[in-house]
Amino acid sequence: MIEVIRVDAKAHLKPSRYRHTLGVCKLAVSLAKWYNIDVIEAEIAALLHDYAKYASDEDVLECYRSNNVEVPAVILNNPNLGHGYMSAIIAKEKYDISENVYQAILNHTFGRTGMSMLEKIIYLADSLEEGRSYEGIEDMRSYLYENLNKALLMTCENTLLYEIKKGNMIHVQTILMRNELLEAK
Repeated sequence: MIEVIRVDAKAHLKPSRYRHTLGVCKLAVSLAKWYNIDVIEAEIAALLHDYAKYASDEDVLECYRSNNVEVPAVILNNPNLGHGYMSAIIAKEKYDISENVYQAILNHTFGRTGMSMLEKIIYLADSLEEGRSYEGIEDMRSYLYENLNKALLMTCENTLLYEIKKGNMIHVQTILMRNELLEAK
């Protein structure tokens, strides 16, 4: 099944997004091996996490509505941010993925409280894969193999600061995840 997913992702995504996806795969598989979690699940989640990245705003919103899920205000304001939800739905329907993989794809954009190791890995791999370059990224990457929650907190806070500077809405899941990580420190 993994080879079919690889071929499908490559055919479905733009070349630049597929390169990003391969970077996410590389880091996710490395972290999965390091933290002794299912490497195949990590690769499947990484390959499919951005599957709906180029869906139209209308299609993203319709995906929520057709599944009787309330559309969060942050998604109404910027529907493309709902690509994780739509990607998870498509992956479940097309490949009958496990619940663990579904949750990792679903939550790779905003995070959530109580994330599994796979969810944390996909969230971090998406933000910190080798093709990404922004101020402070090396510091965040330096914690990936020694303190995953520290890397997660730093990455979350970086995202929050970026979105605030841009004047964008913040998803409540991201705020709650940050608070949970702070409480656990």
